Amino acid sequence: HLDHGADFETCMEALRLGFTSLMIDGSATPVEENAAITSKVIEVAHCFGVPVEAEIGELLRLDEHGTPQENKNVADPQQVRQFLRHCSPDTLAIGIGNSHGYYRGEPNIRLDVLEQVREFCDLPLVLHGCTGMAEDIIRKAITFGVAKINFGTESRYKYMQYYKDAIESLDHQGHSWKVSQFASDALADDIKNVILLSGSAGKAKA
Repeated sequence: HLDHGADFETCMEALRLGFTSLMIDGSATPVEENAAITSKVIEVAHCFGVPVEAEIGELLRLDEHGTPQENKNVADPQQVRQFLRHCSPDTLAIGIGNSHGYYRGEPNIRLDVLEQVREFCDLPLVLHGCTGMAEDIIRKAITFGVAKINFGTESRYKYMQYYKDAIESLDHQGHSWKVSQFASDALADDIKNVILLSGSAGKAKA
């Protein structure tokens, strides 16, 4: 899966390299421009049976201290409606106050936006920036149609912590694969918890 593909060219390069899922992120552009570039990616990707994720409501970025750099990512449901009049992605990420990175304090997640969008949109929705988000918020978001949740930051940082632990405590004898295996095995429980939280246990695709 290509996450947050910046432009048409990046998405096409990923397609050529064999990616089986693409995200085109035009959320920083006006609605009409975002829909246009999304439609362009969809037109090509669907020729190869590759699904496309789109985004509206630019995802908030946090600095290294968890402080919001900008706060412009809460999507207007009417703009979501306008966006969907012009393009038909397979899945849709909507900005609702969520962020990449670790949150400092309790984020203001606007589930009411998801609820309003659900009144006219039956696409599977995507929730980015779930690291540090309250579990009850994630569960409630799922009831409003969220079918894909992203825990990238938590997974990356925990893997690196386990990797560091292995270097310091494991008798690895200089074998990097032993360190990697230790970190991967340790991360398995964290991934299992995400699967259980999302209600996806036992629902793997055939």
